[in-house]
Amino acid sequence: MTRLAEDRRARVPFALLGVLLLVGASTYAAAVTTQGPSRVDRGAAAAMDRASAGSTAALRSAVGEAARAAAAEPVTDPAATPYGRLLSDRRPFRDALRLRIYLRLRERLDATRYRRGSVTAVASVPAATTPAELRRAMDQVTVTRVENGTALRVTVRNLTLTVRDGERLVARENRTRTVTVSTPVLALHDRASAFETRLNRRPLEGPGLGRRLTARLYPVAWARGYAQYGGLPIANVVGTRHVETTTNGALLETQRAVFGRSDPAGRRAMRRATLELGVEDVTAASSVDGQRAKRVLPRPNRRANMSGELPGRRGASAPSPDRRLDVDVGPLAGRALAGLRIESVPSNRSLDAALRAAYRVEAALRTSRDRTYHEPRPEPDPPGPEWRLTDTSVSTDPEVQSSVGMAPTAGDGERQFDSFSRHVVLDRRIRWTWERGNDTLTTGGTWTERYRVGVAVVGSYAPNGSAPDRPTAPRFERGGALDGPNLADVPEKVETRLVERQGGRDAVAAAVANASLGTTEAAVYGDRPSDLRSWTYDDLTRLREQLADRSVEVRAGRVATYTVNPPAKLAATLRERRAALVDPPEQYRGAADRARVNARVALLDATIDRLERRARTHERTRETFGDVLGRVGVESPRTLRRIVETRRTAVVSPRNRIAGSPPGGPVGVVPDGSPAYLTVESVSHERARGVPPSRPYRPLATRNVNLFAAPYGDAADAVSASVTADPSRVRLRTAARVLVASEPVANGSVRDRRRALSRAVAASLDGLRGRARRAVRNGTRLTRPEAEAAVAAAFDRWPDPGRRALAAANGSLAGAIAVAADRRAASPQPERVDRLERRLDTAVADSLRTDTTTVAEDLVSETLTRMRDRSLERASEAATERLARGRLNETLGAVPAGIPVAPVPGYWYATVNVWEVQVRGAYARFTLRTRRGAPTPGGASRYVRDGSTVRLDVDGDGRDERLGRDERIDFRTRTVVAVAVPPYRNGVGDVDGDADERGGSWPDPGCTSWAADACPASE
Repeated sequence: MTRLAEDRRARVPFALLGVLLLVGASTYAAAVTTQGPSRVDRGAAAAMDRASAGSTAALRSAVGEAARAAAAEPVTDPAATPYGRLLSDRRPFRDALRLRIYLRLRERLDATRYRRGSVTAVASVPAATTPAELRRAMDQVTVTRVENGTALRVTVRNLTLTVRDGERLVARENRTRTVTVSTPVLALHDRASAFETRLNRRPLEGPGLGRRLTARLYPVAWARGYAQYGGLPIANVVGTRHVETTTNGALLETQRAVFGRSDPAGRRAMRRATLELGVEDVTAASSVDGQRAKRVLPRPNRRANMSGELPGRRGASAPSPDRRLDVDVGPLAGRALAGLRIESVPSNRSLDAALRAAYRVEAALRTSRDRTYHEPRPEPDPPGPEWRLTDTSVSTDPEVQSSVGMAPTAGDGERQFDSFSRHVVLDRRIRWTWERGNDTLTTGGTWTERYRVGVAVVGSYAPNGSAPDRPTAPRFERGGALDGPNLADVPEKVETRLVERQGGRDAVAAAVANASLGTTEAAVYGDRPSDLRSWTYDDLTRLREQLADRSVEVRAGRVATYTVNPPAKLAATLRERRAALVDPPEQYRGAADRARVNARVALLDATIDRLERRARTHERTRETFGDVLGRVGVESPRTLRRIVETRRTAVVSPRNRIAGSPPGGPVGVVPDGSPAYLTVESVSHERARGVPPSRPYRPLATRNVNLFAAPYGDAADAVSASVTADPSRVRLRTAARVLVASEPVANGSVRDRRRALSRAVAASLDGLRGRARRAVRNGTRLTRPEAEAAVAAAFDRWPDPGRRALAAANGSLAGAIAVAADRRAASPQPERVDRLERRLDTAVADSLRTDTTTVAEDLVSETLTRMRDRSLERASEAATERLARGRLNETLGAVPAGIPVAPVPGYWYATVNVWEVQVRGAYARFTLRTRRGAPTPGGASRYVRDGSTVRLDVDGDGRDERLGRDERIDFRTRTVVAVAVPPYRNGVGDVDGDADERGGSWPDPGCTSWAADACPASE
C-alpha cells in the first residue's frame, strides 16, 4: 500500500487513462464514419491534456522546492520594504511560503511546454513584478496544513492552459490545481514557534522554561543552603554557574517537551558542565576562568552520542520545600509561665490573681424589720403670723434589746454564717426653725417607734477565675486538697467586715430599724495555704511541659514563602485541646483544687494570647515581606508559593516523532542548537558553527539578586519588627551578629574595623544598662550601689559586647540580672525573680526599640565586607586542606545572612532568604533536522533560525530583494527561589558581598547589538 501511495504522486490515475482511451476510440470512430474534426483539433486536445498533466507535476515540484527554501530561510520578521510588506506581521512565514510557491511555479511553468507538430501547449500563471501584482498572484495560492503539519495541500487558481497552432490561438482555459505534498515545513515552523513561546514563559504562565528552571533551581538552592547552614564554606548559595547549568538543563527538557527529543550535543555538554560544577562546588571555587566554553563544548561535527540521560534532580531525601518543620509552643509557654508569676497584672493573668480568685466569697446581710408600735409624727405649728419655716431636723436615740425573734433565712446557694434578733426602740426628736425678719425661733416635738429586727449573715462561694464550673467540696471548713483553711475563716471575716466594722450587732440592728444600714454586701477572700503557691507552681510546670510538647507541622516551602502562620496554627491547636490541657476534675477538692485549675487556665490563656500576638506580628511582617517581593515583580507571598509549587509539575513529552498519515507520515525531528550549551562566556566559531566568525558571542546572560544577603539594609529591615528610624543606623542585634561572626577572622584590617564596631556596640549597651538598673531599683528594695552591682554581675556573664548584645536580644540578659539582684536581697524569693525578670524583659525590649541602642551602618558594613573578603581568601587558600582533613566548618559560613522568621526573643523558628533569578539567551543558530521532505533519498531537510537576512529575487530583475529576517531563537524568563533553614547559627544567603550577581553580557546576550549588520549569521 505504501508503494502505491508513493507511485500515484507522479502518475496519471488508471481510471483517467481508461476514460481517455474510451473518448479517443469514440472520436476515431466518428472520424471514420463522418467528416469529424480535423487533425489539428485532435492534436490540440492531446496537447491540452499533456500540458495539464505537466502543470500538476510542476506545481508538485515547486511546492517541495519552495518548502525546503522557506525552512532554510524562514521569514519571521518582515522587512519594511515594498516587497517585505507583502508579508503580514501575523503570519509572515506562511505568506513567504506562498510567495515562494508562486515564484517557483512560475519558473517551472516557463520551462515546461508541450509541442506536437505545429501545435504548442503551455501552462502559465499571471505575470507579476510589482508589489501590487505579486500580492494578487499570492492571493491565488492557498496553503493548508494537513496530517498534523507533515504535508501541505496547495491550491493554485487561475492557472492558464494555452494551445496554439503556429501563431493561431486554438484553445485557452483557466483551471484550478490542487496537490498534496509530503513536506513537514509547517510542522517544523509551528514546533519552532511553540518552542520559542515556551522558552519565554515564566513559571506561572504555563509549561515552559520558567517552570523547568524553577524545578531545577530549587534542589540546588536548598541543598546548598542547608550545606551552608551546616557549616560548609559556601559563599554563594545561588551563583551564576548554578543558574547557567540549570538553565541549560531546563532548555533540554523544554526541547524534549516540544520536539520529543533533545539536542544530542547539548546532552553531552550538559553532562560535562554538571560534572565540572560539582567539582567547583566541592572545592568551593567560584571564579569564572573564561575557559568553561572550551571544556564544555567539544569541537563540532564529532560523532554524537545518542545514549544517556540528563543528570536528574536530587531525590526526595534531599532538603527541599517539601521538608516538614515542627514548630512548638515551648519557648512561649515558658515565657507565659514567667509572666504569670508577676503581680499587678489585671484580671486573671497573674498567678496571685488566679489563686486569690478561687477563695472569693460574696457575703451579705439579710435583714427583716417589723414595726410593733409607733406614734404619729408631730406636724409643725407656726408660733405666730409672719413666721416662716426655714429648717427641719430629726434625731433618733435607739434603744436596743435582745430578742428571740426569727431571723431571715439564707437563699439558694448561700451559707448562713450567723443570725441575731433585736427589739429596737427609736425615740425621735424633731426641731423646726422659724424666721421672721431678723428674729429666729425654734420649736419641736417627739414621738416613739418600736421594731422587731432580724439579721442573717450569709455568704455564697463565688470564685471569679476561669476554671470550668464544677461543684466544690468541702467549703467553709478546713480540709480540701492541701488540708488548708478552705474558706473556714470566711465567716469570721464576713462578721468583721459587715457587722463589726458597722458598730456591732446592736448598731446594725438599730440601722436596720432606722433604714440606714450602710453596707449590706461585700466580697471576702479566704486565707490561702502557705504551700498553695509552690504546689500550684509545680502543677503549672508540668502543664508547661505538656504545652512545650504541642507543635504543628508545616512545610518548609510555606515557611520560606510566608504563606503559613505557625503561631496562629498553634493557638488554634491549643484552643481545640483546651479541655484536655486544663483537665478539671468532676468535683474540686476544696478551694485549693479550684485555685490550681484557675492557674492552669490562666497559663493556657496567657500562652494562647502570646501566640496570637505573634500571629498578628507575623501577618504584619508578611505584608512587608510581600512589598519586598513586589520590588522584583512577585505580586505577593501567595504568588511566590505558587511558583514553588510549579517545580513539581511533570514534563509531558510527546512521542519522538510527529504523528501523521500518508501522504505526510510520521516525522522524526532532531533539534540542533549552536552553541549546544549556552554559557555566559564567549563562544567562538571554532566551538559552535552557528557563531559568526571573528565575532564575540555570549549566548547566555544571567542575573540573580539575593534579597536578604546582609542581615541589615532596606530589604532585611523592612521585614524586621524593629526598624530603625535613621536609615544610616542598624539594630543592635544585627551589629552584634556581625561582631561575633567576625571574631574567627579578626586579623589585619578586619581587626581594626572590629575594634571600632565593638566600641560602638558597647556604647549602645550603656543606655540599656541604665534602664536595667532603674528596673532593678523599682522592683526591689536594693540600694543604688546594690542594683548597679547586680547589673554589672549579670553583664559579666558574657565576655564581650557582641555576646552581651545578643543576650539582651534573646532575653537571656533579663533573667541573669533578675537572678543576680535576688541574690543580693535580704531574703531570696523565687517569685520575686520571676516578677523582676518580667519587668526587666519589658525594660530591655523598650530600650532595643530606641535609636540610642543602634549602631552606625558604615561600621557594620565595613566590618562585614572585610570579613567576607578575608573569609573567601581563607576558603580559597585552604580548600584542599579542608577536603583532606574533613574540616569544612570554616569562617565563611559564619557570615550572617537571611531574615529570621518572627524574630522575637525566644521564638525564632526558621531563617528565610529569597533569590530573584533572570535569564536571557539566544542560540546563534537553531536547526531542526528531519529526513522527511529531503530532496534526495537519505538526505535531510533543515529548518534553520540564525538571524540572517532573507533575500529573494521576486521581480525577476536578477537582483535579490530584502523580504525580512529569520530571527534567532531567543528568550527571557525569570523565577524566584525561596529557601528556609532551621533557626539560629548564621542563617542562609550569599555572603561574598555580591548580592546582585550578573553573568555574561547582561542584559543583552549574543553580539553587541541585535542589528543584522552587527550580529550577522554564520556563513
